[in-house]
Amino acid sequence: MEFLNSYKAPAPLAQQEWHATTPSGEYDLNFCYDLPGKLETAGGVRLVPLVPSLHGPALYRLFSKHPEGFYYLPYGPFPTYAAFLTFLETVRRDAGTLLFAVYDLALQFDDEKEGDEQLLREERIAGIVGVLKSMPLNRMSEIGHLHIPTPFQRTHVLTHSIVLLLRWLLSSPFPSSPASSPGLGLRRVQWFANALNEPSIRAAQRLGFALESSHLAWDRVVVPGKEGVALPAFLEGEWRAQEEQHGTGRHSAVLAVGWDDWHEKGVKDRAESLCEGRPVAGRRAADVPGLL
Repeated sequence: MEFLNSYKAPAPLAQQEWHATTPSGEYDLNFCYDLPGKLETAGGVRLVPLVPSLHGPALYRLFSKHPEGFYYLPYGPFPTYAAFLTFLETVRRDAGTLLFAVYDLALQFDDEKEGDEQLLREERIAGIVGVLKSMPLNRMSEIGHLHIPTPFQRTHVLTHSIVLLLRWLLSSPFPSSPASSPGLGLRRVQWFANALNEPSIRAAQRLGFALESSHLAWDRVVVPGKEGVALPAFLEGEWRAQEEQHGTGRHSAVLAVGWDDWHEKGVKDRAESLCEGRPVAGRRAADVPGLL
């Protein structure tokens, strides 16, 4: 009996400055769910769908200054601007993924005049957050691609960003108040973390995610050049050589929030309470190391 299998793995994208000059209105975000309305906390953060021509240069400069932030990520640091934009284009082509540029609205600048805040100046860009593995059929998504570099860590930035994403993903598509933006009304939002990345796991739990598994074994490959779980000793010869080319491995922790957790079990109130009040009043940009 004969069988036909003509599948060929797609070739990686050629490395170039993808969409470096494409205007926002012509840049297709290619996302499987409806795009969100305004995502912003008062005096906290603003999330804007990432457009390379608008946000790429500032993000690349920020990430290049702080390469240590890529330790647990499966990509980066990026050696060139073309490499960074090629990564963004690879992500954009996955309809289950949407990236956001994060703006820190709480920073104060010495050259800002009273009543004339430059909310979207480049120095406010604080990194990237996003969603991935979105599956409309199963009414779910995953929070990921979290990269907040050193100058914005241990501040309100990550907490406010995740709360905004949860609010959008889990809120009703039919809000009771005209002033409220419609959400997606999903049933599940999940969070995967390296099982060794305890700060990421604690951050998720603080926001109301429940730990479903602390050790999802060999969940993914860690590309060469990144630290991961060593390959097992039974791999020998050609088999070992082949797997070494793929990379080491990673065990993952799995956390999640269900729509019932959000609406009925207090997770929404818990998350929203973390955004109350002005996050870091008086935090001057000139006092943040490595920012300006």
